[in-house]
Amino acid sequence: MSSAIVLRCAVAAAVLVFACRAGAAEFPDYPFIHTSGSGVVYVPPDLGEIDVEIVLADADPQAARQGVEARIAEIGVLLAGVGIPATDIDVRDVRREMRKGAAAGLAEYELKCGVHVKVTDLAKWKSVVAPLLAMANLDGFLIGFDSSRREQIETELTAQALAQARRRAEAIAAGVGRKLGLVSAVSTGELKNVTRAVGLGGMQNVTYRNPVKADPEREGLLMIVPMKLSQSVDVIYRFK
Repeated sequence: MSSAIVLRCAVAAAVLVFACRAGAAEFPDYPFIHTSGSGVVYVPPDLGEIDVEIVLADADPQAARQGVEARIAEIGVLLAGVGIPATDIDVRDVRREMRKGAAAGLAEYELKCGVHVKVTDLAKWKSVVAPLLAMANLDGFLIGFDSSRREQIETELTAQALAQARRRAEAIAAGVGRKLGLVSAVSTGELKNVTRAVGLGGMQNVTYRNPVKADPEREGLLMIVPMKLSQSVDVIYRFK
């Protein structure tokens, strides 16, 4: 078989595969424009959360348990003193884990207990975090921030993303001498059927990129920094 015939067969097979994929993806049967848009904003957080783990090992299991309970009580006194309500404090069950690399004569097991704290008034943030950082037997610090205006911000970012998508679509339509028609489909995720059929990448959903920090950057845990929030959309417009 000649190379020209082989090439024609390969091209025909590729066209057939694409047609099958497009048909399976319910490719639109009308002229359309596919665009995407995104909205981004930096927001100062007004909500915070901190997770910390109490870790205590002792050759005497009872002494270890008492040490964990004492630390839980100490954390409770600290948080009550700065005005954190008990409903914003979650103490997990104490668990026992094998201690890695335990030397001879030392405890083979250690007790761990996770504590999760919500801070709804960030004016108290340093008063909560700084004493915890100085407290013995605490490890695995992890923090995150959020905004109480989440729903409002989502709405505003969606409007920005849709406006950007429309501007892009209008520019494309003008470039080919056509006018933009009605919206046929819109999604805050990937328009899977169309985008995959023609190889167009989908966009992400609302993303809250909290400035999460963990050990060993303990000093950084005291900082409150703006969050980058984003919303992306995929839109399909008809041609007029």
